[in-house]
Amino acid sequence: MPEHDWLLVETLAGHGAPTLVADGDRMKDWSSLRRVRRELPAAASRRIAEVVQRCTVSAHLETDIDDKLRVVGVPIGCAYGGVHGVQVWAGPPARVPGPPPAVAAWDWDAETELAHHGPGLEELVFARAPEEVRVIRTPPEAFGRMVRFDGRIEYFALVGAGEGQYQGDVDMIGDDGRVRTFQMVTRARPSIRRISALMHQLTDTALMRPDVEMTMMRAVSRRADEGIGFVELNSGVIYEWPRTPPPPLNRWATERPVFHPDDVAAFRSVLLELAGAADRPARQLRIRVRFADTGWIPVLIDVMPLMSQESGHGLLVVREPAD
Repeated sequence: MPEHDWLLVETLAGHGAPTLVADGDRMKDWSSLRRVRRELPAAASRRIAEVVQRCTVSAHLETDIDDKLRVVGVPIGCAYGGVHGVQVWAGPPARVPGPPPAVAAWDWDAETELAHHGPGLEELVFARAPEEVRVIRTPPEAFGRMVRFDGRIEYFALVGAGEGQYQGDVDMIGDDGRVRTFQMVTRARPSIRRISALMHQLTDTALMRPDVEMTMMRAVSRRADEGIGFVELNSGVIYEWPRTPPPPLNRWATERPVFHPDDVAAFRSVLLELAGAADRPARQLRIRVRFADTGWIPVLIDVMPLMSQESGHGLLVVREPAD
């Protein structure tokens, strides 16, 4: 590990003590800033914490330099105008740091079930052309790009509980067809019903390990005539459509429809019944949904546990009923 790599400090909670989550490409487990690096001067931890605090308040690059140490902080902005993290370089005052690694932020709103992407995130994670960039996305628009997500169960447990923290690495495929590895750092913020996160690009030498089970399920799903969706059973979040539902329900892939008030309880009851019970048979139910400019559309849904183990994830088969 190079001696003067950039540090990644998360400030996702919006208050409380920031923590160190990466030293170069090496992920750190929510480490205290009091134990940054042994080779730095004794006052380095305090000065790094001060620079992080200044970046969080100003949302601009901040520098602290004396005859022993140079500290540089680069804030990572979110879609709401705040700062979700700070990249920090600390080293000899005569040395000029190279450019920081690519990091961007996102937030997921539990009320709307929509993600809000911070500046530069879509260009970084999806290699998206500027004219195609949007701030607001549905979960399927992001999770459908995941080639591998070993922490899927742990992350969605966080979503379902609405509290806690999670970090791990994910492989994402961009619009250019390339797969890139990212460290994903997330915290729940219960007071505002939001999940806040950082995406930190790791080097191209990171080992990419495709999720074989999910790859096979996606391949099989794409040959189906009906819509096929993956859902987290405890939270009810539909996070991926391997097979987009037929029109007019195809809008579900990029929009969040409104469920008819009389159908919400039955839908949630079926999901919770199947959560944590991989041996339960599939359940079928009829619901009604509508999009921004439509009337109520009748939908026939089959729901079944997704994995052989008690994962809390399910598969939806979605189609319009014939009658």
